[in-house]
Amino acid sequence: MARAHLFGTPVSPGIAIGTIRFLHVEAVPEMRRILPSEVEAEKGRLLEAMEAVREDLKTAMGKVPADMQEYREIIAAQVEMTRDPKLVNSTCQMVEQEHVGAAWALSKVVSQLVEVFRSLDDPYLKDRAQDVRVVGMRILNRLSGASRTHASDTNLILAAEDVSPADIMDLDVRSIRGIVTREGGITSHTAILARGMHIPALVCVTNLLVAARDGDTVIIDGLGGNVLISPSEEDTQDYSRREKAYAAWQASTRDTARWPADTRDALRVGVLANVEHASEAAELSGVGADGIGLYRTEFAFLKEVMPSEEELFEEYATVVRDAPGHGAIRTLDVGGDKLTRAQEAVREANPALGLRGIRFTLHNQDLFKSQLRALLRAAASSPEQGRLRILLPMISMVEEVRAVKRLLQEVDQELSMRGIAHAASVPLGIMVETPAAVFITDQLARECDFFSIGTNDLIHYLMAIDHNNMRVAYLAEAMHPAVIRSLKRIIDTGHREGLSVSACGELSSDPFGVVLMLGMGIDALSVSPPFLPGIKHLIRQLDAQACTELASQVLLSSDIRACKHLVNEMLQKVLGHELAFLTSTVMGARA
Repeated sequence: MARAHLFGTPVSPGIAIGTIRFLHVEAVPEMRRILPSEVEAEKGRLLEAMEAVREDLKTAMGKVPADMQEYREIIAAQVEMTRDPKLVNSTCQMVEQEHVGAAWALSKVVSQLVEVFRSLDDPYLKDRAQDVRVVGMRILNRLSGASRTHASDTNLILAAEDVSPADIMDLDVRSIRGIVTREGGITSHTAILARGMHIPALVCVTNLLVAARDGDTVIIDGLGGNVLISPSEEDTQDYSRREKAYAAWQASTRDTARWPADTRDALRVGVLANVEHASEAAELSGVGADGIGLYRTEFAFLKEVMPSEEELFEEYATVVRDAPGHGAIRTLDVGGDKLTRAQEAVREANPALGLRGIRFTLHNQDLFKSQLRALLRAAASSPEQGRLRILLPMISMVEEVRAVKRLLQEVDQELSMRGIAHAASVPLGIMVETPAAVFITDQLARECDFFSIGTNDLIHYLMAIDHNNMRVAYLAEAMHPAVIRSLKRIIDTGHREGLSVSACGELSSDPFGVVLMLGMGIDALSVSPPFLPGIKHLIRQLDAQACTELASQVLLSSDIRACKHLVNEMLQKVLGHELAFLTSTVMGARA
């Protein structure tokens, strides 16, 4: 029996057995009073530590392999954070005004900034609290004289508050078997890194820093969310068997990834990819993607300097050129007053219901038109017409779509007058993710060319729950009759008006959701690339007519538990032991 059995949230599937090694662990320094005559020296220590960390991060950035270049941007953002006035000036000011040591002042400022980011509704911005914390811990380590962790062992299980790309570059990547952290989320760097490196990882592991000791043998189970500290021989043998079975299943689904996703009764379903970086587009053919169902454009706007139209054009043209099939590029989907200063977003009392998505871009038309110009130009960069589609987020009124159409006409005229090559028009679609949009899908369908259902936000808005409030997390129920009926309404209305309908979000990569939406007639599902082969494998095991009959039963029922039982029965019958592999594989996908 293991000495301790902990639980966490799987963000990268798989099983790993190895030796745990702790990276820098956050510790609150003692408050130390200083004399007025010591203030300048203390500030000097702080600035020296920041400079040293900056150099360490630059060194780590230089070690990023060619096939992991997107992580250079993450480390570059942390380099800039060591210069951020909110961090530097606020800490120096506290040292000056309160006559306290730099370490204590820094820890207070970092804590404040972390809370600001955590309070934001946008998952990506929320998880940027990790950057602040990691940079703060590195500086604190320098101030205390602690050396960085260097591990040379093999079969390492990294453990930390959070793990950043710079931490990985400090080590031999080939020695890392898995990652466990106390903090983090599905879009945290830990999750992104682990999935990119194809190693198991769990975040939000309970009691990790208390129960585990450096050098312990540990099993991490990215399939079931388990962490076993000092496992027994029986545990080790059991998980070794599971690890081999999962590896064999993965290899099998990868081998068949390029096969069409045809059901057993010959219904073809499109399986698309959710993509965050242009560099990912070229890799999608290898995992069998039929195209891009959702390309997120936010990341270019989250830097210190706003991207130029030319930079956006190059990014979108890369997507159009390298992606298999068409690419649906979502226009900017953030909120707040300033994109590069995420802290400003908290000026809205409830940003989830505030100026976000299409509301934000229509209120910032110069920025929006720059993006639209880049999109029209990119659409003309490929000889194949229709490879680029524009997707509008957070639509709740027909007038919003019409306003975008007017802007597209203006942009078309501007580019024509300047003699710049561009597409005069591109297919225009909307994210159906608000209750208002659900009830006017017939009107919206006459204004656009396709629908994409944003299942995550749709569920949260239908159920009137806060993304960040764990006390109401139980209401995030995809099998609730309101959710199921809304999905059916969207799909039926779209088809009646001649539109294709796809879906993205957790439900698109959840076997339960796949079965139900397939039964409702969904045309395509969009999921994160690592999970795409597994979803195609699932679809090929299903019978579309049986799914339709099951969906009809679920639509008529008000008993959520009974509906789950019905769907689970079908999945168990179709997949057997593979259901555990598939469920864990796709639980990391998000829209």
